[in-house]
Amino acid sequence: MKTTGNKAAASVTMVALANIQPSSYNPRKNFDEEKLNELAESIRQQGVIQPIGIRPIDGSEKFEIIFGERRYRASVIAGLSEIPALVMNVSTATAKEMAITENLQRKDISPIEEAHAYQQLLDSGHHDTKSLAVQFGKNETYIRTRLKFNNLIPEFALMLENDELTISAASEICRYSESIQQDLYEKHFKNTAGYGTWRGMKASELAKNIEQHYTTDLMRFHFDKSKCLSCPHNTNNMELFCDGSCGSCANRSCLAERNTDFIVKKAVQILETNPTFSLGYNEFNCDETAVNRLAELDYELEKLSFSQKQYPQAPQQPQREEYETEEEFQQDIARYDQAVEQYAEQCKELVRKNEEGEISLYAQIGHYDITLCYTDVAKQGNTKNSEQLTEIQKLEKKDIRNKEIAHEKTVKDTKEQILNADITESKFGADEDKMMYFFLLSSLRKEHFSIVGIENDHSPYLTGEEKIQIIANLTPKAKAVIRRDFLIENFKTGYSDDAVAQLLIEFAKKHMPEELAEIKNTYDTEYEKRHQRIEEKKAVIKEHKEGKTTKSKADKVSKPKQPKEQEAAA
Repeated sequence: MKTTGNKAAASVTMVALANIQPSSYNPRKNFDEEKLNELAESIRQQGVIQPIGIRPIDGSEKFEIIFGERRYRASVIAGLSEIPALVMNVSTATAKEMAITENLQRKDISPIEEAHAYQQLLDSGHHDTKSLAVQFGKNETYIRTRLKFNNLIPEFALMLENDELTISAASEICRYSESIQQDLYEKHFKNTAGYGTWRGMKASELAKNIEQHYTTDLMRFHFDKSKCLSCPHNTNNMELFCDGSCGSCANRSCLAERNTDFIVKKAVQILETNPTFSLGYNEFNCDETAVNRLAELDYELEKLSFSQKQYPQAPQQPQREEYETEEEFQQDIARYDQAVEQYAEQCKELVRKNEEGEISLYAQIGHYDITLCYTDVAKQGNTKNSEQLTEIQKLEKKDIRNKEIAHEKTVKDTKEQILNADITESKFGADEDKMMYFFLLSSLRKEHFSIVGIENDHSPYLTGEEKIQIIANLTPKAKAVIRRDFLIENFKTGYSDDAVAQLLIEFAKKHMPEELAEIKNTYDTEYEKRHQRIEEKKAVIKEHKEGKTTKSKADKVSKPKQPKEQEAAA
């Protein structure tokens, strides 16, 4: 049987299944076995209604499938020996595009298969999103949304493929980087139930949660954000509409680097224009990377406490366009000129005090910006006075800071590397046992401080140095007290029906059996009284129901039978 088709001058003919083989470029990779068997049964009853597309393989009598692999597989299952086929002499590139196009016209195509197919057509160089929208009868937004699914990590792609993730939820997730997606999956999607799972969450709620946990508001930062306006990691560029804010950044490494670069450059600029200022930082409120980078650039930095005072801020000059009348504008200009004079006098006085050694002027490095401040020399506890440090003292001070930086970096890298170290086979040593007690000591109650050698008038908190001294001289009694205080601290989270509460009761049975018995007896007695009242109410209800049932039966027995005519009339 031969007829002429309209696909690349193709002809329909019956071809032996033994001479046909699948191609490597078929975009469809998964075939549902159950549906294949259903199609095979239909083919046994009605035959193959629509021919498959094939092309000759050079140098052989065999053919390669362009489209229709599902029909081919079902025909093999049905036990056919041949199948109707459109034989087309086309290039590999053309065959590949035909296969993708045919695949996209399926009704059961999955979003992931659709995404891969559109991407392959774009990669061919013959299409753009506009031409794809025209060819497949979609709008460009639809095509772009499907293309973004190619950004999903395999775990989320599989969830979408298996209908465990909605298209709207996948559209929110695919906007973020691979690292964010991986963390999101491990923490909130890997487990199907339990605390912390975000499965089944509405797309709008999911979007809010991701933005809250995985992005940072750009309004906090003071660097030039003009490049951020068009950045794909800006959440404003992930939505069709935005609220007019700067947006939030989902690329935290880039954000941190830009912030550090801004702080370092501003610090250098301040020192160049204000040579009387020194660089300072508070170790609990600063960009540590910026501090280290400035130290590496040979700038001296001093640790500051919280006692510094804010340096006067220059007044802002009024702008004419912000005023309705010229009179109001001139009044504020006069006030501005007066404020400028006061500002200049304040600055002059602070410079004098700095020169005489009464105060120290600082450019303080913060998390997001640099602020000018000053501190009294006595309050800062600084030995610095009107006599300047010698060059040798400056070098020694710099050397101490360099050593601190080396130690800080060593700790930082060690924390990162220790997560990858395989230490599961090594024996738990005595030194590690002491380390455990160091952390357990955080739960030690103040009334037990004396047992570990701390005076009773001590504050309720132990310093790291004190903990080190304690674990170096642990006694068996101290170990028992520390461990039990740790247990008691964690028992505070116990509730009536959880495992922690069960362990709490077991602990109490061992250490305070009489007190536990008294507590239990009090509430058991209370329960028995309430239980008795409930049983009494239940008995009254049952008795009332049984009485009504007995009365109903008696009425039926005593009621005389009516003749059929009367019954019908009734």
